[in-house]
Amino acid sequence: MRRSDAAGRLAPRKRRFAREIFQRLGQIPGVLSITFVGSFCDRDELSGISDIDVVVICESLDRNLFNACAETLAGIPPALLELTAHRLHLNTTFGPLKFDQPDQIVIHLMIYDRASHRTHVLKSPFTCFDWERSPVCAGASLAELYPVLALQPDDFLNARRSLSNYTEDLQRGVLSYRRYEFNESGVAEILEQAQLDERLRGEYAFHIVKNLVQNYAKLVRRQNTCLATAELTAFWRAALPGCARFADDYLRLETAKLRRDPVFSADTVDFAKNFMAAFETEFTRQWGASAQRIVFVRHAETNLNDGSFLGQNRDPEILTPPAPLAQQFSKVFCSPLRRARQTAQALQPEVELHTDPRLIEINYGEAEGLPVKKLSAQFPELVAAWSRGEDAPFPGGENTAAVDRRLQEFLRAISGETATPILVVTHNVVIRCLLGRLLGVPLRDWHKLRVNHLDAFKTVRYGDELHLNLNPSQKAALVDSLLPQPA
Repeated sequence: MRRSDAAGRLAPRKRRFAREIFQRLGQIPGVLSITFVGSFCDRDELSGISDIDVVVICESLDRNLFNACAETLAGIPPALLELTAHRLHLNTTFGPLKFDQPDQIVIHLMIYDRASHRTHVLKSPFTCFDWERSPVCAGASLAELYPVLALQPDDFLNARRSLSNYTEDLQRGVLSYRRYEFNESGVAEILEQAQLDERLRGEYAFHIVKNLVQNYAKLVRRQNTCLATAELTAFWRAALPGCARFADDYLRLETAKLRRDPVFSADTVDFAKNFMAAFETEFTRQWGASAQRIVFVRHAETNLNDGSFLGQNRDPEILTPPAPLAQQFSKVFCSPLRRARQTAQALQPEVELHTDPRLIEINYGEAEGLPVKKLSAQFPELVAAWSRGEDAPFPGGENTAAVDRRLQEFLRAISGETATPILVVTHNVVIRCLLGRLLGVPLRDWHKLRVNHLDAFKTVRYGDELHLNLNPSQKAALVDSLLPQPA
């Protein structure tokens, strides 16, 4: 396992504790990554920390590896944290279930293998995105193994720990969490519910409200940062005016949590329910039907999509017109090239087409028509520049940044369009630029993003910014395309 002194940035007693855990878990065969997440990393002191969260990723998970990790951590001496009078409790469930008591250290151990980490990222983007903030890790980082890339508006409605999940839990008076169950077939995640008692109802209400606002800030700011209380409530009042009246109650709840009150007010659950109702109303107002929605589609296949560079300088027809889309669009823009115009006309036969040269495919210059496999033989200096991470232009043509500039010009030009939804039919490299920028992928890797013919990518505008709303299979395909492929 790759080692670093990531624990060096922690306060001294936390540093000793983290290094010991790195050392012990790192000796277990199959462990790829160990990451401290949550308040243990965010605060210098231990006050107010109800869990020490440790995420372990392994190559493959079985009962033996799980037990080895659990037994290793169960033997950690509390004296490493200078808490000699404390006892240690190990929590191996998944979710915000709390076990902390006076004079008790809780290590929250969450173990995944490569496959289950991938599933967790796709189903629980809020949790995994927050974990990616942590620099306190040994081995591969969580983002290196499988990244979230970016939050999406639809995550607030469809992901785990979304509005619907939280609402269902509070209506039932429970907190949902998961645990592993090992059997002869392997391992399964079992969904459980804990009843909300006098303590847990306050902990869960605080978790719900804080994380909804924190994640909303990450979405609209496009920054994976955790806001301190003052900045969080300032953002809350400014960005969620329909929910501003709940901020003072949240501050009182935070004070009670930091005191570790054993009993929370009976109306705490109602506070969380009322906040969520107001949040959903405000979210719908900002991101609902009135927001500009743009769907980007790559044109249908042509006979020249044969492994050669097909850019601006050849203009084939599509092989098969696609069926009209069920969704009706108010306006349709497309590249002036025939394959884009024909596709747009087939998708929306009753809507006038608006061609825009800024949507045209990249200019491959002298590489136009050249089989991809022959590029390195004919232009070795170009391939060498790419291998160094440079955005070198095709000989006599464009580079990726040039395509991105004209795409951004187009997006600015239509930002004031009141028509919605809008359909944009364009090309492979243009859509890669859209996806790469909105997902925060380094420009040198945009060429890896896989865009199939007739793939449709939904976006929604918030202020001056577009945000992607990918479906689960699209998210998985794009992330998979960025990762190293197995040999």
